[in-house]
Amino acid sequence: MTNILSRILFYGLALPISYLPFRVLYWFSDLLYLICYYIIGYRKKVVRYNLKNSFPDLNESELKSIEKKFYHHFTDFLVESAKSFTISESEIQKRCSIINPELPNSYFEKGKSIMILCGHYNNWEYYAVGLQQQMKHRTLAAYHPLKNKFIDRVIQKSRQRFGMKMVSMRGIPRYFANKGSEATMTIMVNDQSPGDPKKAYWNTFLNQDTGWMKGTERLAAKYDQAVLFGCIRKVKRGFYEVTFYPITDEVNNVSDGFILDKHTEYLEMVIAEHPEYWLWSHRRWKHKRPS
Repeated sequence: MTNILSRILFYGLALPISYLPFRVLYWFSDLLYLICYYIIGYRKKVVRYNLKNSFPDLNESELKSIEKKFYHHFTDFLVESAKSFTISESEIQKRCSIINPELPNSYFEKGKSIMILCGHYNNWEYYAVGLQQQMKHRTLAAYHPLKNKFIDRVIQKSRQRFGMKMVSMRGIPRYFANKGSEATMTIMVNDQSPGDPKKAYWNTFLNQDTGWMKGTERLAAKYDQAVLFGCIRKVKRGFYEVTFYPITDEVNNVSDGFILDKHTEYLEMVIAEHPEYWLWSHRRWKHKRPS
C-alpha cells in the first residue's frame, strides 16, 4: 500500500470513524463482519488451518463456532483500534483497567525494571494506549517498524498519546544501556513467528511445534529485569481488564527456555478460556522445527 493511498484511507475513513460513538462503531463492526466473513472471506484458509491444528479434538461444528466468533471479535478490534486515535484519557482507562497493579508496582518500589510478555490476544492496542497512566514505571513498547512510513507514524502517535514510549526492537538494547537507574516496564508481544527457525527456541504450543524468538530472555538476563505475563481479558464488548502473572524475578538463575515455556503456558491458559480472542488470521506456524 502506497503512502498516498494510506493517507486517503486514514484521513478519509479511519480518522472520521474514530470520532463516532461506540454504539455506532459496533453497528459498523457488525456490517464489517458480514463483509469480511461472508463476502471477502478474509484469510479464512489461514484461520481454519490454525484452528484445526490447534484443536484437533474439536469437531467441525465446534471449530466453525470459534471461527465465527473470531471474526466478530476481529472486526470489533478494528473499529476499537480506529477509536484509539481520538479516545480520551479517561475513557481508555475505563475500557482497559489494571486488576493487580500492586504486582508490577512492588518492583518499582525496589527500583527494578520489568519486562511484560503478552500475545496478540484481545485488544493489545488499548493495552498500549491505556497502560502508562495506571503504572508507576516508565512504560515502553517494543515494536517492529512497518515498511509503510506513514502508517508507522500513525500507529506510533496513537500508542504514545498518553505516555507510552515506542522503541524499535533493534533500539531496545541501546535504550536499556543508556537509561541509567530509571525503572522501566517494557511490553513485548512475543507470539510472532521467528525470522530464523534455526535460532529460535522450540516447544509445543497449541498442539504444534512452535518457535519463539530468544531476544526477550536474553535482554531480561543481560539487564537483570523481572519478567511477568500480561493477560488481557474481555469483560464485555469494548471493555478489557489486564492481570499480571509472575514468571521470574531471578532471570539469571533459571534455565534457558524457562521464561518462554512459562509464557507459552500462560498464553495457552487464556486462549483456552476464550479461543476466539486470539489472532488466528496470523500465519504463526510458517516454519518447521529444524531437524
